[in-house]
Amino acid sequence: MKILFAADLHGKIRLYEEMFDIAIDEDVDVILLGGDLFPTRLGSIVHLITGTIDFNVSLKNQYTFIDNYLRPSIDKFKEKMPSTQILYIPGNHDWKVTTEYLTRNKNVTYIHGRSVEIEGITFTGYGCVTDSFFWVKDFVRRDTPSEKISIESRYPCMSSAAGITISNDTEYLTERPSIEEELRDIKIGDPSRTVCMFHDPPFDTGLDTLFNGKPIGSKAIRRFIEEKKPLVSLHGHIHEAPYVSGQYWTRLGNTLCINPGHDRDILHAVILDTDDPYGSLYHSVFGRSRPAKPWLKATAERYLRYVKSKAGNMILST
Repeated sequence: MKILFAADLHGKIRLYEEMFDIAIDEDVDVILLGGDLFPTRLGSIVHLITGTIDFNVSLKNQYTFIDNYLRPSIDKFKEKMPSTQILYIPGNHDWKVTTEYLTRNKNVTYIHGRSVEIEGITFTGYGCVTDSFFWVKDFVRRDTPSEKISIESRYPCMSSAAGITISNDTEYLTERPSIEEELRDIKIGDPSRTVCMFHDPPFDTGLDTLFNGKPIGSKAIRRFIEEKKPLVSLHGHIHEAPYVSGQYWTRLGNTLCINPGHDRDILHAVILDTDDPYGSLYHSVFGRSRPAKPWLKATAERYLRYVKSKAGNMILST
């Protein structure tokens, strides 16, 4: 079965168009979308710093993107490729309500926290990530039940049908199960016929390396992969990891783990065949090669996103 995997498209129409074109050219059987699907535009960073931001703007932008572009584009693609399945999970930039809103389109299947089987291959998905300074908290969890909460977010935002609300202190973490606990409820069948899709990468694998060289992935997800031993595990979230670590794939035991990375101007995606994942693996930018070490652009982009999210905690309170 031929698979195309991409994550972190962040509402970039150019990237989606490139992805659909590749899927048609390569005649793929399944498209897997690994989270951070929608835009997270808020307007001026000044509003973050001064505490005057309306996070409902971001929510509205995601609804608009789905209605005006993503849903019609998926339907158009399915007219050309009716047998190709599209599966998706959320990422930490996606609001829960907009992620669920996309499920109204019958041409896509939401697999966060569940598994589906297609032609003998089981696809299992999970979109939650460990905490960061970023304000969207719908899919943020503690990694393990005993993990100490070390990040203070000025704007820990959560979505509901009524709009965006601010969580009381760290309730968005303490009132929810950890990643480790939620993964216990996910069952897989034959590991040799299972493809897992997570938004967060496994810890300390090179797929989770930040611009500063530090690993930031999930230890619980790593343990899940090591224990369950799926055929392939697909990841996103850390845009610059392939450029900083010099690798977009690695192995945990016999599991092939992949993070294609991200660039706002050119699609970072992988294609593989489940009959021979490693032998067929191909990256839309790197091909069969390792990423080149000049990673300034990817690092600069990640650092800019860090500064923007950190600025949200710097409301003028002193």
